[in-house]
Amino acid sequence: MSPSRLVLFDIDGTLLFGGPLWKECFLKAFSHHYPNIEFPNVPFCGKTDLQIAREVLAAAGVESALVERQMPIVVEHYVNLAVPLAEKRAHEVTVLPGVRPLLDTLKQRDDIIVGLLTGNVKQGAFAKLACADLEHHFTFGVFGDDDWDRYKLPALAVERAKTELGQHFSGKQIVIIGDTIHDVNCGKSIGVKSIAVGTGKNVPKEELLAQNPDYYFRDLSPTFEIVQAILE
Repeated sequence: MSPSRLVLFDIDGTLLFGGPLWKECFLKAFSHHYPNIEFPNVPFCGKTDLQIAREVLAAAGVESALVERQMPIVVEHYVNLAVPLAEKRAHEVTVLPGVRPLLDTLKQRDDIIVGLLTGNVKQGAFAKLACADLEHHFTFGVFGDDDWDRYKLPALAVERAKTELGQHFSGKQIVIIGDTIHDVNCGKSIGVKSIAVGTGKNVPKEELLAQNPDYYFRDLSPTFEIVQAILE
């Protein structure tokens, strides 16, 4: 059977909570390069690693031209700090309700390709997933180092599916599952199906529903209903 759906999962707040390691290392990377600047209060939720670095640097008063050069350097430093520690601190990672049964079910279907659409850079994404023994579910994806702008990632996923998998998907054949308004909205320009999940920290249900996702679930526990939503 030829695949008829491309299902793209966010990671943080959707599949798992990664624990404090990742933000700790981001702060250390920022402080290493800018030791005399107080870390500004920038929300991380739903953004790419590069976008977070970009906004932090800009909020800290770094010149715009320097921000563009420095953001990949800060993120690379952050990843180099975090990844070697990830296995030792795997006990801090929490897999969210319903994730394992849903991924196991999707893996058995020939009509669905499962991938990632995440703001994490690729190396960080797989380090987080490996902490929870989830990495084997994903051999395809788009990541925060493909573009700093999360809203460009869905179109990149479509192109990558064509070039790497030889599969063409469009419109509601593409399903993005995530816990923030950015997950819901990032695929609207190419008409994808969005499934919002209410497991994100500090993401009110009302805020997600206001973005008009195609479906909303409190968490990923209702495996059958979610598979039906993907296929409808």
